[in-house]
Parts: sequence; structure tokens; C-alpha cells
Amino acid sequence: MEGIGPIYADGRQRLSDLVSSASADQHLASVPGCPEWAVRDVLAHVTGVCADVIAGNVEGVATEPWTAAQVAARKQTPVEDILTEWSEVAPQVEAVAEMFPNRTDEQWVLDLTTHEHDIRGALAQPGGRDAAGVLVGLDFAVTMGLANSFQARGLPGLRVKAADREFVVGDGAPVASLEGTPFELFRAMTGRRSAAQVRALAWEGDAELFIPAFEFGPFTFPAEDVIE
Repeated sequence: MEGIGPIYADGRQRLSDLVSSASADQHLASVPGCPEWAVRDVLAHVTGVCADVIAGNVEGVATEPWTAAQVAARKQTPVEDILTEWSEVAPQVEAVAEMFPNRTDEQWVLDLTTHEHDIRGALAQPGGRDAAGVLVGLDFAVTMGLANSFQARGLPGLRVKAADREFVVGDGAPVASLEGTPFELFRAMTGRRSAAQVRALAWEGDAELFIPAFEFGPFTFPAEDVIE
């Protein structure tokens, strides 16, 4: 797999092109994956992440106040100017991303990939589902987020199958399995599928035992199904 910097750059280019081609009204469209934000707010957030990293403003990283400040700081900024800022600050982060500690570089790609598909959902423009960022995000979500959630809940083993990838989370030999495309599993593990949608995935064994563990970190089940 290519390096983290180029993977992020690829996702950034796709999302920049998508937002650039959208209308002013579409920039104000609500985003189903994070309904408190419009398309332009999501763009402000991913831009703000890069700007804050470059500026060393990482206190409270990934918390709600940290991300809210990124959006608020660009509330009156034209979308074209936000895109320009992103094109200036992101390459600086892309160049050093693999030096980040504790797999933070993968989490950074997860964040961008999550929001790329959030915006795609808002604009009804699906695509990029086989991109490398989906695989990076899924790997991080399973081995860090879901695995830690299982450990905290004392859950038994679950085998997760995504195309040619297979993971085991939980304690001991798997007592159940879950299978899906990398994209669907990635969205299910990043709060973009309702509990009912997660329940409807291809399970073998007692799904009800494991479904609560899909809420971890900042990710919670949306009140309604997210259709993409």
C-alpha cells in the first residue's frame, strides 16, 4: 500500500474536486453523516485539522471543542478560500504524516475518508469506495476502536471479514462472525450506520451481543438509517 501522505492527498483531491463542482446551495446542504454540519462546515473541519497540526494547536485534539473551533473560525470564509487554504496547509502535513506517533497518521486518514463520504452522501455523489483511504480507515477502526470497545466490555471473540482482510477482536476464539465490504464495515464502525443497519449486516452468531460495541470514541448510532 502507498504511504499515508499520498493516500491522504488522493482523498483530498477527490473531495476538493467534488466540492469545487458543487453549487453554492449544495455547499449549505445538511450532511446526513454529521447532520449538525453543512457541506462547507465539513470542509472547514478537515482544513482546520491540517492548519492546527501545522500551527501546533493540538491541545484537545479530536475533541468536540477543537473541531467546533475549526468550523467557527471559517464560518464567514468563502468555500473557494477554504479550498485554497486546504491546498496550502495539507501538503505540509502529508509530507510528515508518517512521523506521527501512535498511528495518528492513520486516524487522520480515517477522519478525511469518513468526511469524504459524508459529503458524497449530502451531494448524492457516491464514489471512491475502493480507495486506499477506506482500507486504512477500516484497519484503524477495527484494530483500535472496535478492539478497545470489545475489551472494555469484556466481549468474546468476533471474526470480521472484509474482502481479503480478516480481523479477530474480543477475548478468545471467535464465537461469531461479521462479513461485509470494506466500505460498509468502515461506515458501520464510524457512526454512519444505525443500529438497525448494523444488525442487518451479514452476521453469523448472536449479533445483539456485539452491536453496542460499535459505539466507541466519538462514534454513536444515528437516530435514523443513513442511506448512501
